[in-house]
Amino acid sequence: MNMDFEAALKYIDLGSYDKAIEKLQSAIEKESGSPETAAQYRCVLGELHANLGNAAESRAEFEKVLAYCEETHTLQKQKAIAQTYIDAFDGKIKPSHQPAQKRPGDVPVIPKPVQNKGFISRQMSKKHR
Repeated sequence: MNMDFEAALKYIDLGSYDKAIEKLQSAIEKESGSPETAAQYRCVLGELHANLGNAAESRAEFEKVLAYCEETHTLQKQKAIAQTYIDAFDGKIKPSHQPAQKRPGDVPVIPKPVQNKGFISRQMSKKHR
């Protein structure tokens, strides 16, 4: 794995998104010999831009990912992610018309404790040091 990509993931975890974008772009440039890996990194960069509200930058990255995926017929997961975001930008995402999953009537809302009441009261009365 590319060190710049790992650094970008750490910056994302820390909330330093500008530095994460810089590191992701650097990782993409360094992976010019491996376009498949670069496309995977582009997908991450596109998601980051989308989460930050940068729709134009996000769309550009996702279009590059889609172009690579359709050209090589690989990276189906990244293709699905990119297509979903682009469809969302275009307003093509349809709301789900499936009813919410209902719990069966015989399942209690609150699960029963594994231990019985006597065991729990004995444990609660013990001195804890």
